[in-house]
Amino acid sequence: SATWLKPFRINRFSSPTGTAAAGPATMGNAPCFEGAAKSLKDAETPTAGSTTIDHVLCITLNGETLEICRPDPRMTLIEYLRDTAKLTGTKRSCLQGGCGACLVVAQRFDWSTRQWVSKSVNSCLKPLTSCDGMIITTIEGVGTERKGCHAIQERIAGNHGMQCGYCTPGMVMNAYALLKEIGKPTAQQCMDSYDGNICRCTGYRNLVNVSESFAKDASHECLELGSKFTPFDADSEKLTQLPAPERPISKVFSAGGTTWYAPTSLDEVLALRAKLKRAALILGDTAKGIRQAAYETFNGKATDIIYLGNVDELNFVEESDGNLVLGAGLRIEDVCKAVRKRADKLAYAEELAGALSWIAQRHIRAEAGWAGNLMITRTGFPSDLVPALFAADAVISFVTNCARGEKSWPIADFKQVPPNALLTKLTIPLRSTGTYRYYRVAQRKWLAHAFVNAAFRVDVDPSTKTVTDARIALGNYAQGIKRSWSAEQALVGSKLDSATLQKVIQGIHKDFDDEFMSESQYKTIDNPKGKDEYRKTLPDSYIFKFFQEVQAVHGIKAWKESEIGLMKVKPLKRGVLKFDERPGHENKPQLSAPGLTTGAVRYTDDMPMPSLYGYLVITTCATGKLMKIDSADAEMAEGVKSVVTAKDIPGLNDAGFAPGEEMLFIAEGTDITAMGQQVALVVATNYRLAKKAAGLVKVEVSGANQGAVLSLDDAIKAESRFADTDAVIGDLDAVEKALLASALRVTGETYVIGQHAFPMEKQAACASPEERGGMTLWSSTQAPDFCRAKVAGMLNLHGKGSLVTVKCTRAGGAFGVKNSRNVPVAGAAAVAAHKTEQTVKVLNDAQMEQIAIGGRHSFKVKYEVGYKSDGSIEAVKISSWGNAGCTHDFSGLLFLEFAESVASVYKWGGNFYIKVNGMKTNLPTNTAVRSFGNPQGFFVTETIIEHIASLVGHSAEEVRERNMLRGSNPLTPWKQTMDFYNADMLYERVKNDAKYALRSQEIEAFNCENRWRKRGISMVPLCYGHSYIYAAGSGAIVNVHGSDGSVTVFHGGCEIGQGIHTKVAQVVAMTLGCELQAIKVGETNTDVVPNMRFTGGSITSEVCCEAARRACLELNITLEPHRQFLRKKNQAAIEEQQKEGKKLSPEEMNPEPSWTAVVAAANSLLGHQEKLSATGICAPSTNQYTTDVEGNPAGKPYHGDYFTFGAACSEVEVDILTGEMQTLRSDILFDVGKSINPGIDIGQIEGAFAWGIGYYLYEEPLVDAKGVDRTQGVWEYKPPLASEMPRELTVELMRDNPGPAPIGVLGSKAVGEPPFMLAYSVLGAVKKAIAAARKDAGASPIFALPMPCTVDAVQQACVVTASQMEC
Repeated sequence: SATWLKPFRINRFSSPTGTAAAGPATMGNAPCFEGAAKSLKDAETPTAGSTTIDHVLCITLNGETLEICRPDPRMTLIEYLRDTAKLTGTKRSCLQGGCGACLVVAQRFDWSTRQWVSKSVNSCLKPLTSCDGMIITTIEGVGTERKGCHAIQERIAGNHGMQCGYCTPGMVMNAYALLKEIGKPTAQQCMDSYDGNICRCTGYRNLVNVSESFAKDASHECLELGSKFTPFDADSEKLTQLPAPERPISKVFSAGGTTWYAPTSLDEVLALRAKLKRAALILGDTAKGIRQAAYETFNGKATDIIYLGNVDELNFVEESDGNLVLGAGLRIEDVCKAVRKRADKLAYAEELAGALSWIAQRHIRAEAGWAGNLMITRTGFPSDLVPALFAADAVISFVTNCARGEKSWPIADFKQVPPNALLTKLTIPLRSTGTYRYYRVAQRKWLAHAFVNAAFRVDVDPSTKTVTDARIALGNYAQGIKRSWSAEQALVGSKLDSATLQKVIQGIHKDFDDEFMSESQYKTIDNPKGKDEYRKTLPDSYIFKFFQEVQAVHGIKAWKESEIGLMKVKPLKRGVLKFDERPGHENKPQLSAPGLTTGAVRYTDDMPMPSLYGYLVITTCATGKLMKIDSADAEMAEGVKSVVTAKDIPGLNDAGFAPGEEMLFIAEGTDITAMGQQVALVVATNYRLAKKAAGLVKVEVSGANQGAVLSLDDAIKAESRFADTDAVIGDLDAVEKALLASALRVTGETYVIGQHAFPMEKQAACASPEERGGMTLWSSTQAPDFCRAKVAGMLNLHGKGSLVTVKCTRAGGAFGVKNSRNVPVAGAAAVAAHKTEQTVKVLNDAQMEQIAIGGRHSFKVKYEVGYKSDGSIEAVKISSWGNAGCTHDFSGLLFLEFAESVASVYKWGGNFYIKVNGMKTNLPTNTAVRSFGNPQGFFVTETIIEHIASLVGHSAEEVRERNMLRGSNPLTPWKQTMDFYNADMLYERVKNDAKYALRSQEIEAFNCENRWRKRGISMVPLCYGHSYIYAAGSGAIVNVHGSDGSVTVFHGGCEIGQGIHTKVAQVVAMTLGCELQAIKVGETNTDVVPNMRFTGGSITSEVCCEAARRACLELNITLEPHRQFLRKKNQAAIEEQQKEGKKLSPEEMNPEPSWTAVVAAANSLLGHQEKLSATGICAPSTNQYTTDVEGNPAGKPYHGDYFTFGAACSEVEVDILTGEMQTLRSDILFDVGKSINPGIDIGQIEGAFAWGIGYYLYEEPLVDAKGVDRTQGVWEYKPPLASEMPRELTVELMRDNPGPAPIGVLGSKAVGEPPFMLAYSVLGAVKKAIAAARKDAGASPIFALPMPCTVDAVQQACVVTASQMEC
């Protein structure tokens, strides 16, 4: 085992300075001393497996001083925290520094300012050895349930600030770090602080509002939020300055053939470089997260690493000869602060600092050095730093061989700096004049690399208004980051008018177009052109924007503030939430909310047990035959215990949803059918070593990618089918006759993309061998019993499957992909545990997840519509093709739900026909993803509606209203009654409450007055069908403890963030009459509740609630005699006291016995012995899948059981020049019946709505011509952040509900998935804004918009050309 697991000692005290106390530490007979006699330049270079110089790493962790002897320099901080210190509140997720789940707070002494600083950092990127002398605080150090929660934790827990909870520790640390750094922040700082945190569940608003509740300028609504909790002064949290520590000393750490050098002088650095020619220079080491999930210092690509954080000559800030001079040891955030402090000396200090603040996100800027960012541009990295510095005339200095040979070059000549140069300082002229602006547009506002970035600066003569000096710098456009000399020449001596603008635009294209750099990752099999045409227009838009802003600044021309500059991110207003509460149906936070905010809740990878770790080896081609697996090198690698392949499976090599269709491991001699299929599992002593050794497995494939079917068009051409998944609704002959009879007909075609589920907790499993060949398996799953059955087959335990136990504490997000796609990972862990006879954990990183797991189905759709001139639709015929991927999985059911969802709430003239053709491709199998085919169907429906509206010259809303089903209980095209139908009423109410008509007029006026910003407003109705097939039959067991009346509940659902445990507990408390806090809901466990179904389809909560309720009703029958006896006894006692003349309070007059008294009477050690345990099952029999004992249909002839309804209205603003969008306001009304927990249900609505915004506008899977998903991890795949959320949001649960739902439990209805589609109102509003822009441009009102409606698609649809730009 690795030596770093043991050699540390905890000193349970903090030194006076708050840093680790210096002193000796020992490990065995090897002494470790803080002070070393040798200097680094005299040190011998350690060889693999040896250590010539020992030093102690000193850190303070959550208030405890640690001295770590022989720390492994390859180890990241997160590995140490989780695997050594056992602090599992800090989560492993993307491993790229792009999600924020791993955040900790690091305090260090900044020698450039002589101040202690506190920053949030990504522990997944930070090398452990770079923490020397730092004070590290994890979520466990902020607050705990037992010792007391911090105010941040209390407010997030009480404000429904989490759902699955996996991101919650990172969110807490983000807010805590802000207070620690600033004290009372501004509301804008609170908003901006979320630029590096992803939440896939909540919609962000509750989190941002909690942060703002501590702000000095918090809105009244956020102050009101804060007032509901313990008062807290944020200034009291601000970092207190401690005495300066002693100067760092030079240190060396070595392990596993890698050596870390931490010199303190430039001479030492140069001496080391002279000796170690291939040594890596690092500061924050954040670059390793670019495009890859890294888990080792410098991603394991260097054996010698020189850390520059302690070098005196590189850590300084000074002013010299009218310049700001910054050492190369400074972080990017240090540069931003230093620039902002010179606002009195630098005319554009705020603009320049703002430009640098677009780099990555604040947690990375706190660690990443400006010098390192500059250096990686040599590899083509699209830096925001370099063009920003270009326009500021920055100068860099460097040395090569000795400190005395320092040279200084303009940053424009950076490419000519020798490759072996060591950057030493950055010089920025402090100019008192000049107008400077920085422009960038990306897939989303934050944490996304720019399609093109640019920095411009001009000096303008105040009297003549002519340009006297100019800088035009562009990045990520031509080869390298360059100045446009032609554009600058066109500017200097000219006035800022339209003629000059056109010359500047021509100059930019003259200088750069011949060197235009195409971005290959956007060139997919479905879109081979990528985004290049859009990117070529961005310089024109940027320079036009710059002209506007300079004209406004210098009084040359007045521009509306609303039209100039890039769109700004503003704080999210607190949501307006409207709902009713009823007894037992209260708005309660999740029972586990405090545990989630303190990191105490354990997920699969957090299980506190010694284990090995496995990392998967997967196929890297779409087709071929696996000829040979060569694992010899991997088996010899450090820490490796085993390499598991198909040969090691004792039972069935079967991990698919459909039996026999998908192998757990591709066996030698068998066919590969998709990228990302499992070939082997490398098992090692820790995750890092397993991951590294997995790269050593060699896989020989013949015929790679031959005959691969990689797109729907390929599949259609090749007739590659899963015909048994086809779905058909309607009478084709009748519809075709109706089409022929229609007054007007039109045909159309559209393409609906897929989507990655992107749960924050990736697929994870922990398998532990048990007696009799059995296995206990913790799995992040939505289907424990399905997983149990499949794993039992793999372990050759068919018929003895009870020897396999599957448990799920909770999943950190699931969203459908953990119904079936968890099985290959769980199976790999189980087979590895069987082979090694040790516990084995397997955890996907974000990169592996998105290569292998698949996601939402894509569709190609053709339609023909018959309609009238008023927009009334008379008939529709739809042909569609769905991409199932390489296996069936859930495609058959999904295609049926897709087909049904297209019908929506419209009449279609009574003539509706759709056929879905199931297509097989050589892509990872697509599977269930939140809302299960409905988002795709909704897109098709509304595309047709909008197409008709554009043809007849009416708004889409008018066409929707004209074709909407009306009245009570209308019929679907497949003749199912839509009981309790109210979509039309909800639509009209939203229309009225949101003031749609008035705002439409205001938007029309805005659009008339603004050429380059347009707004749109859109409304959509919603109908969503629910089927009990996925969860029917799940049960519950309720155990009442006679000793104190407490209750333990187990049920067949999985807690995945939907609040199922809390809702079940509420129903139990309401039914039994006990206190909610007396109830514990146990982990999902196949040993306790048998035959549990899938947690999905939004209906598992109600199924499990009803199962628990039925168990409670049985218990009530048992308890009723005891309750009656006690009631009679109490009444007699009351009457006796009254006879004695005693005055009794109303409470004392109540004869009703307490819950604990009834339970004690029913079951006590020396008393009565009632069975206080009951089970219940909920198996609705209302759909076509229900049968009698002979297998005959016993239900109704429909797939679905009931419908939910809603409506939404959204308003957006679009920057026509760039395509950027902001959702200004959304209003949502949804009918959940009588909500069991309104707060949880509203959270589900907000989260689903956020998902829809991501799907329709931002998330774009990119598969290239070889079947490779180019959107791996967080680098290219962009779920929405807080910046993409509606600025204002109103959510209302229908409050005057006339009666119970037809089937729902206690009058409630399902809620988790339907609101997803209401986000189409945002897309519809964007389309209206585009239409307004097209009108100004003289373009046709009829246009097709690809999906997702990303910034490039929006701008291109607006038909923007340089010739339109006049100033």
